[in-house]
Amino acid sequence: MSAQGKTTNRAGRRVGALIFAVGLIMLVVVFALAAAAFQQIPAALGADEAGSGPGLGSALAAIGARAAFLLVMAYASSLLASKGLDLYQAARGDGGE
Repeated sequence: MSAQGKTTNRAGRRVGALIFAVGLIMLVVVFALAAAAFQQIPAALGADEAGSGPGLGSALAAIGARAAFLLVMAYASSLLASKGLDLYQAARGDGGE
């Protein structure tokens, strides 16, 4: 194997590891946002001091929209982490496509 081939593989492994790390960081952020969102649910459903809270339908719609957004973010970050692993494995020569 030539020196340039090793350099390319090293660079590919580093890029793959970096992409995997970014995907993991994004997953951690999604889980932190989900934890914060679920802590806010009782406040969103409860009444304020004046006794008139938001309607149940609008509160549930907002919670559902937030949950859908978090689901999309979790899917995208796990897909990114998976692609980072695929790139890392391909650069190492452990199979791949």
